[in-house]
Amino acid sequence: MRVTCFLKLLAAGLVFSLIGYVVQPFLGMGGSPVASTFATGLLLGTLLGGVLVALNPRKQDEENKLDGHVLYVGNVPFNAREDELQRLFEAYGEVKAIRLVTSGPKQRPKGYGFVEMDAAGAEAAIALNGKEFAGRKLRVNPAKNRDS
Repeated sequence: MRVTCFLKLLAAGLVFSLIGYVVQPFLGMGGSPVASTFATGLLLGTLLGGVLVALNPRKQDEENKLDGHVLYVGNVPFNAREDELQRLFEAYGEVKAIRLVTSGPKQRPKGYGFVEMDAAGAEAAIALNGKEFAGRKLRVNPAKNRDS
């Protein structure tokens, strides 16, 4: 979990806590420890939930995990589809998976992706580096691990 997510969670907890304190006189609980306990509980629960999420991050879905011989494919046309890339790379070997990277709420393409292939096909597909595809010269390299 990123620090910005934790800060947003903290801000939400503070807002809910303040709402609890502000609303208590209108609920007929003026000066009652019930409302302050409720507001404090909201704040502490939000913080505790954030810590638990930070310590136990969500695991990647198995279908999004690429673990074979993975190639980075850059300078991909923004209107390219996965099936078009599949046909292009199938000429070099068996394609196991293709993932074009998108971002934002409208899931717009970012212009790069990853192709997982068998070992021989991945080595042969490096030949696509610099070749034109839909008006753009592709960049094809072995993908690097995120850890390195």
